[in-house]
Amino acid sequence: CVERGHLGVDAVVVSAYAAAMGVLVQDEKDLGVTVLDMGGGTTGIAVFSEGNLAFTDSVPVGGAHVTNDIARGLSTPTEKAERLKTLYGSAIASPADENEMIRVSRVGESGGEIASPHPRSVLVGIIRPRVEETLELVRERLEASGYHRAAGRRLVLTGGASQLHGVPDMAARI
Repeated sequence: CVERGHLGVDAVVVSAYAAAMGVLVQDEKDLGVTVLDMGGGTTGIAVFSEGNLAFTDSVPVGGAHVTNDIARGLSTPTEKAERLKTLYGSAIASPADENEMIRVSRVGESGGEIASPHPRSVLVGIIRPRVEETLELVRERLEASGYHRAAGRRLVLTGGASQLHGVPDMAARI
């Protein structure tokens, strides 16, 4: 694709680094920051300290894993699971979740005319463990690397999976 556009590649970089270049300001890099690029298949980690990239890593879990968990847990097609995640999903439970009903189409049902009601708490109960697992894996990688101290106390989330309701609060807690 690059060659067809009559362009060349000067360098290849880790995706978490590229994401960090797009979202960070110089002060953040100088003071120390960790960027989590929560994509579909992986979550990238980039740690900056004293203005420089100090550490990168990734964990093999991302937003697509959450979607697959929903599809399996609710026996719904993947595209319906993605929609449920986007519209009603949360990584943190709320008191209203038990009373709020969502309609879930089952695999094999044509057109989604027949959908069964489920409390939103069921969806949150599927999402929460996967998000916790992802963030705990990141924490373990950072602690094992020794760079968790170099990054200071600042964490920047980017990527599609970071847009899920409750992820920033859970990341702050973990």
